[in-house]
Amino acid sequence: MARLLVTRPDPDATRTARSLRMRGHDVLVSPAIRIEPIDAHLPEDGLQAVLVTSANAVRALQVHGELQSLQHLPLYAVGDRTAAEAHHLGFASVDSAHGNAADLAELIRERVAPSDGPLLYLAADRRAGHLEDELAAAGFSVILKEIYRSTPAETLTPEAKAALADGEEIGILVYSAESAAAFARAVEAAGLRPLKKSATYFCLSEQMAGPLRNLGEGPILVANRPNEASLFELIEGRR
Repeated sequence: MARLLVTRPDPDATRTARSLRMRGHDVLVSPAIRIEPIDAHLPEDGLQAVLVTSANAVRALQVHGELQSLQHLPLYAVGDRTAAEAHHLGFASVDSAHGNAADLAELIRERVAPSDGPLLYLAADRRAGHLEDELAAAGFSVILKEIYRSTPAETLTPEAKAALADGEEIGILVYSAESAAAFARAVEAAGLRPLKKSATYFCLSEQMAGPLRNLGEGPILVANRPNEASLFELIEGRR
């Protein structure tokens, strides 16, 4: 793949771009969404664990005064990157589900007893899945707190717009359904739909492919596992 376009929000976009450049790729960054913390009051007493399905939730927790009172609790993270962010923030006991929200729900059912107290789920204001409902059906008490929001970026960066308009071969990395939808809207706003067949989409899951199908006839490829390592393997397979 001659060039890659990363659509995830910063700071993850910058980290991903750096990793791809180290692998020899030419990389552009055009975040489709921006992440903003929400000032929400968090419970401090009676909890048995914290759940997070995004590194963005962990970063948003940095600005909360209740952080110190939560750091002694076990934290269950959706994947390794989110787990690493939690370790960095000072959580001593962190477990990763190494996958998606369904994997996290399974990990909770294996490791946690519903009778030991409520779980604090730190999440975005809009979510693709409903982890709290799945765990509630399994007998858990889940306290959902929305501590960050994602705002669509209404425009592409000038560099991304130029690359897409030129019709050069380009791979577009998509990390969430929300980013996919926001990217599709930005492409349409730029007057670039339909994109040429030279655009290939690399997605973390099939769920993210939907908004991209109306952008053009370029192939949509889905990683074997919902993590960045699998996405990179998919990209390397297209070289």
